[in-house]
Amino acid sequence: MEKSKKSTVVAELKDSLNKATSCVALDFERVPMSTFTPFRKDCANENVKMVVVKNSLAKIAAKNTPFEGVAPLLKGMTCLVLTMGADQVAGAKVVKKFAKVDKNIIVKGGMIDGALLNVAQVEALADLPSKEELQAKLLATMLAVPQNFVRLLNAVPQNFVQLLNAYKGKLEEA
Repeated sequence: MEKSKKSTVVAELKDSLNKATSCVALDFERVPMSTFTPFRKDCANENVKMVVVKNSLAKIAAKNTPFEGVAPLLKGMTCLVLTMGADQVAGAKVVKKFAKVDKNIIVKGGMIDGALLNVAQVEALADLPSKEELQAKLLATMLAVPQNFVRLLNAVPQNFVQLLNAYKGKLEEA
């Protein structure tokens, strides 16, 4: 590869690493193209960028980025799956989905928020709900207390009205 092409690849990868919210490193040595193509398409649909580049160029690009610590994972045939959106678990979810389909997709590790993750931690990350789901659960929990309080406040007058209606009915019968 020409030096100018190498510098372009490094610059593009550095830009992607600076914009990414999480990273998963994969060994894809024995992955057939029949799995790789749908994997790429699914990544694109989930705002996840899949990058296959020489390890030496990836190490150079990773310097002075939030994913500088991913360098030890760059051995052998490596593919970087970069989550580009706000949902930091999207990349790990796509990887987990396709790792079930093809056992040749081997997770080496990953990084999120400056922390290097091992294989088990990447799998745990994939099992987490998305940021939107967590926000919805938090909002539901926060709204539950005031809603229950309002129901409790409404119950007293409501029960009193029901009591008056029952008393009224009793008087009309007599």
